[in-house]
Amino acid sequence: MRVPTALTTLAMLSMIAFSGCEIGIREGVLRKDLSGIWKFKADPNKVGEKEGWFKEDYDDSNWRDFKVPGVWNEGRDAGVAWNYSGYGWFRRRFTVPKGWKGYRLDLNFLAVYLIADVWLNGEHLGTHRGGYTAFRFDVTDKLNYDGPNLLVVRADNTGRRFQVPWHSIDWWNCGGISREVYLERRPLFSVQRLFITPHLTPEAGIDLDVDFEDRGLNPSEVKAYAEVEFEGRTIARTNLITLRPNRNGRWHLSHKIHIPDPHPWSPDAPNLYQLSFFWKVKGGKTWWRIPEKFGLREIKVRGTKLYLNGEEIFLQGVALHQDYPEMGSAVSKRAQREDLMRIKRLNANFVRLGHYPFHPYSLDVCDEIGLLVWMEIPVWQNSPEELADEGMYRNWVKPQLDEMIDQYYNHPSIIFWSVGNEFSRAWLPDKEPPQTIGYVRRTTEYVRSRDRSRLVTYASAASTGYGTWRFLDVIGKPLHYGWFHSKNVYDVRSQVELIHKYAPDKPILAIELCGMSEEGHHAGYGADERWSMEYHDKLLRVLLQSLMVRKDYVCGVTVWTLADLKGGRERGTYGLFTRDRRVKFLYDTVRNLFTRDPKLLIIEPKTLFQPGETFEVELWEFNRLRRDFRNCKVKWWITGLKDGRYSKLASGEMKADIPANSSERIGDVRWQVPEGTIGFHTLNVRLLNAEGKELFFNDLHFDVARPTPPAILRVDVADKKGRPIEGAKVKLEDLEKTTDYLGTVHFLMPEGRYRIRVICR
Repeated sequence: MRVPTALTTLAMLSMIAFSGCEIGIREGVLRKDLSGIWKFKADPNKVGEKEGWFKEDYDDSNWRDFKVPGVWNEGRDAGVAWNYSGYGWFRRRFTVPKGWKGYRLDLNFLAVYLIADVWLNGEHLGTHRGGYTAFRFDVTDKLNYDGPNLLVVRADNTGRRFQVPWHSIDWWNCGGISREVYLERRPLFSVQRLFITPHLTPEAGIDLDVDFEDRGLNPSEVKAYAEVEFEGRTIARTNLITLRPNRNGRWHLSHKIHIPDPHPWSPDAPNLYQLSFFWKVKGGKTWWRIPEKFGLREIKVRGTKLYLNGEEIFLQGVALHQDYPEMGSAVSKRAQREDLMRIKRLNANFVRLGHYPFHPYSLDVCDEIGLLVWMEIPVWQNSPEELADEGMYRNWVKPQLDEMIDQYYNHPSIIFWSVGNEFSRAWLPDKEPPQTIGYVRRTTEYVRSRDRSRLVTYASAASTGYGTWRFLDVIGKPLHYGWFHSKNVYDVRSQVELIHKYAPDKPILAIELCGMSEEGHHAGYGADERWSMEYHDKLLRVLLQSLMVRKDYVCGVTVWTLADLKGGRERGTYGLFTRDRRVKFLYDTVRNLFTRDPKLLIIEPKTLFQPGETFEVELWEFNRLRRDFRNCKVKWWITGLKDGRYSKLASGEMKADIPANSSERIGDVRWQVPEGTIGFHTLNVRLLNAEGKELFFNDLHFDVARPTPPAILRVDVADKKGRPIEGAKVKLEDLEKTTDYLGTVHFLMPEGRYRIRVICR
């Protein structure tokens, strides 16, 4: 049998690499974690630099101990007010590990908010602007290898105009060293950047692009190769590649690698490959290795539809902030994973990371569990004057775009790069400020020049952004009708049609759908009372279902947000969970609408009816699956109090055929509200297949005569050890619900006494 050339080459290479004159393969990057206890002092009067707080002989013995990563606005005894903005100084001494001399050494900060000045052994290394991306300094020639080194950081979280983000934002500008700090060791000739661009057409494979940095070795040539593993098995290898510098002295490698028997990455099957890249300078004894995970994924737009790996996809998403009690924005890895798992368990396939690049670990988790990602830089409601400012672009916008792309490029979960959020001010066509149009055109063109494997967009509020949509792959729309953009939530239906009218060839992604509420504030579904739990629930129900039925040009919906947050200029109580992650009954609403397909949706005109009036709603099917459901049946019934007892007041049924990948109106429910009727009522609808098995259940809560808060019954099912039981069936009267991973269900009922039955294994 003839052995393929690539395999033969690798076999020869292995023998060479491990012969007696070689020392084998070593990791291309080693890290020493500098997290832990630092010294901290606030500097509200900005005197620290003048007084030499960065100097080696400065006495910091009276400074506070401060655990890094951490922020001074929450979770640390920092000696400042919870809302302090200004300078904060950090000092830490460290030693260089033995054996690291003779290598390139960098200080790598994963994030410091917002402006960081860094000193090492009294020498100013530089300034970094931007609070959510990593930055590094080459300190090879600045370290003391035989004794302690002093690292000093001054963080500044002051809000200002003409910066990103600016002075007035909707989340808290927590100041400090919010992510890890590392001392990193690399060989003198090392990989600067490694990009993996996947493709499935015309054949499955990756484009590998590698840039190198040479710190004084000046080799005449370099040998390199790569191998790809899937589930622990090597499935692809390159030949041995010889590299030489180009005419500009730049070292670069571009190579295509075919992937046999491909396993695409998707939310349903988040298959991850691992690439190992190896290199060795001529005359050197060591092969250096860089590992990098990737997924085979293609995202495209065709007309008003979104396609993942060649198949249409509808996004069911939840937005998230990196914000947690006692942590602020310095969220632990465990808490990051738990939040993303909460989103995944809702049957969401999409997360909007708002409004900034998240900790790299969060993206690792999204890759692993299968969540598609929208990532953006925090250009949040900046004015047209700021968007047109060249200084802001050069110092803040472009660097953060570059850092976002460079640092997160290889994550298959990321399908959208966003250049900002809600800075449009035009509410009519042809009224967009030219500065805004110029900014969107400039930034989207620049991002595409860096990466053509993803979609480029931004979030333009409500019906703004007409002048910029031609530059976008997908129109991202925060649609806060009923809260910010209109007092009437039902206006969302006409407004999304208006957007489609002016951009008929673009998909619309509802990137924020929200309300806010306060715990314990109840007013009933007919009250439309802001800050009540019922109104918050109603907003999510109306917004989600009204947009789902526009599936022909709406490509996804996104709930804002998973959990309440420490707000900036707003209260921040948007969440399906409280800030300390206690579940609200709103969670059940979203979980139900996201969990199963096909869905049966309810489109109502209002939630307060009067006796003698005709209650009338539309029923729609929504099917993301690529299969039909024929000879289905819809059963509906209305419940409320009659003579003081919970009763079925009306019922009916209708037939339904549900086509594959569709959203169509099935029929209507009509009920003449009897005179004397009053209080809280519910329309229950159940979709059954041809065999009578339930496919979907939905409900609509409404009031008659006057707003009446429902009684809210929470049922928690646990085993003898107190562990939540998922999948338990809880029956109450004519209703049946299944517990989630928290072991919890909620029932909204008229006040009264009820019998509950729980069935679980």
